[in-house]
Amino acid sequence: MPASTETQKGTAMDYLAAPRDSGIVKSIMGLIGFEAPKGGRLPAGVKYDTLIALNEILASKDTGDFSSMLATRVVELQGARRTTTSKVAATPESIIAAVKSGKINLAELKSALSSIES
Repeated sequence: MPASTETQKGTAMDYLAAPRDSGIVKSIMGLIGFEAPKGGRLPAGVKYDTLIALNEILASKDTGDFSSMLATRVVELQGARRTTTSKVAATPESIIAAVKSGKINLAELKSALSSIES
């Protein structure tokens, strides 16, 4: 991803990024016939060229089943990423800051904390 701010670092590999230990990029490249030499790297630009080729193939009219299978699996994987677990947005530091700024009443906070402890 190219940097969009002065402090953001860009990464050249964001177009096909995955945790290295998952092995997914290496697996995909191997399945289509590209292997890095032991201790080496894949040929320059081969991952990007793979995405270009996939885009062209998926855009053709003869890939209905493949496109459908791919889209279905992506939807399944995306669905598994969604969780019903709520995320905790407040930290002890943010609560203290809210009390200091008057956004949270200290007496109400103490009351709420005491109800948890009992």
